Formats: sequence, C-alpha cells, structure tokens
Amino acid sequence: MGHNVLLLLAVLYTGLITFASLGKFIFPVKITAKNSDKIGHLMAYFVFTIIWFTFLFLSNKMANTFKKSLVIVIAVAFVYGLLMELCQTMLTSYRTGDWYDVLANTSGIVFAAILLKILEKTIVTFKSKKS
Repeated sequence: MGHNVLLLLAVLYTGLITFASLGKFIFPVKITAKNSDKIGHLMAYFVFTIIWFTFLFLSNKMANTFKKSLVIVIAVAFVYGLLMELCQTMLTSYRTGDWYDVLANTSGIVFAAILLKILEKTIVTFKSKKS
C-alpha cells in the first residue's frame, strides 16, 4: 500500500471518528444498556492506532524506528481521544464528555500497542524487505 494511500486512509478514518464523536444522530431504537458504547470506543481507537502507526512507521516521514513510531502514535491517539471528549462538552449541546469513554479509548490504544509489540519483528522485517 502506497504512502499516500495510507495517509488518505488515516485522515479519512480520523474524520470518521471526529464525525462520530461530534455529530448528532437520531436512532429509531434507543439502546438502554449502560455503557454499551464502550466496546465501540475501544475498537475505534484500536483501529485508529493501527492505521496511524502503519502510516508513520512505513512512510519514514517523522519516525524511522518502530519504538519512536509507536510512542508518537500512542501519545497522539490518547490526546486526540481526550480532545474529542472535551469537544463534546465544550462544542456541542447534545453530547457530554465521559471519562469512561477516555478509558475505553485508552484501552483500545493499549491493546493495539500490545499487538504491534507482539508483531514487532514481523513488521520490522516487512519494512526492511520493502525498502
């Protein structure tokens, strides 16, 4: 996958999370299970972390090592998730930020980082063969 395609995918996915975080949606059926959206938050930030890590590490743009790419992506994903929760409270009248959402987002980031760390040798080998 080309660097431009990876960047486009990462930016579009970020836009999707932003829209889902700040948009106003009307659902015909109300889900009443408490904290039912937390799995969605976890999955969304898991994918966010994987996509941005893949772009950053394979593109050789800002971070040329596995560790540096992973640290940058973890920090950016966490701050982005926190900002989305703050924006919900400050910029919308129909949403409120939730610390449990921050925890779910962070869990997704951590699970993605663990998976990437487990696959580190394979990922580094793939990059070196690609170069």
